[in-house]
Amino acid sequence: MSITAKAPQHAANIQPAMIEATDVSVVFNGVPAVDRASVAISPGRITAICGANGSGKSTLLKCLSGLEAPDSGDIRLAGQRLAGLSRRQIATQVAVLGQNPETPAGLNVEELVEQGRYPHRPWLTRLRANDREAIERAIDAVDLKDMRQRQLASLSGGERQRAWVAMALAQEPRILFLDEPTSFLDVRHQAELLTLLRRLNRQDGLTIIAVLHDLNQVIEIADDVILMKKGRVLSTGAPADIFTPLSLSHAFGCKVDVIPHPHTGRPFCLIDWVGDDRDRAGDQR
Repeated sequence: MSITAKAPQHAANIQPAMIEATDVSVVFNGVPAVDRASVAISPGRITAICGANGSGKSTLLKCLSGLEAPDSGDIRLAGQRLAGLSRRQIATQVAVLGQNPETPAGLNVEELVEQGRYPHRPWLTRLRANDREAIERAIDAVDLKDMRQRQLASLSGGERQRAWVAMALAQEPRILFLDEPTSFLDVRHQAELLTLLRRLNRQDGLTIIAVLHDLNQVIEIADDVILMKKGRVLSTGAPADIFTPLSLSHAFGCKVDVIPHPHTGRPFCLIDWVGDDRDRAGDQR
């Protein structure tokens, strides 16, 4: 099932898929975490993977990024079988930022970002001029120049997340994968991170694939959505097409209304998170 959403203004034509998965399945203890998932992701776009907890979002992301091998099915990166590529070959094209990465003790920002150059460097060699240039571009892209010598442990959650993004950018990837990148961030730092990701996509053409929970953030940032439930891909396409009250209620098991936003006119999701408890409380008065 390929994503057929209308191209955004920054992409004149939909190009051949950069990543294509066909009938991918992953089974844990006899239970399918991903069940015959087929998706195609075009370059230069932001794709969000959405669904309830346990729907297989993170497992699918790990498979697409090469971190986990599926039990069956085929995944291709720029036309090449992912299973046939070495870890170094994948890492020169793909960067992955996992959930809440553990902060290495004693590292400062610049030292963390330097680690992103490992896929491009011969073993046990010093940083070369092109490595230094890539590191500088990455630090500048996330606006951490003034903090480059700061210890990671001294940074705020939002600053630390930007440092991890800089490390990923230092790899000079074609694709950036992120698993719940806004978790544990306050509203301001969530907005700053999503703005950064959109800029990297729009200005630099970086393909971004992210697991996101906030449906309204997905509407704001994503060109395409992969909506999942119990390991299966329910639908793919533009958020405005995929996010309907029926599809969201089916995917998440709760009532979700979709209304036009009063300022932008774009869809806006309202979740009835109080639901029956509120109704019962009213009945008891």
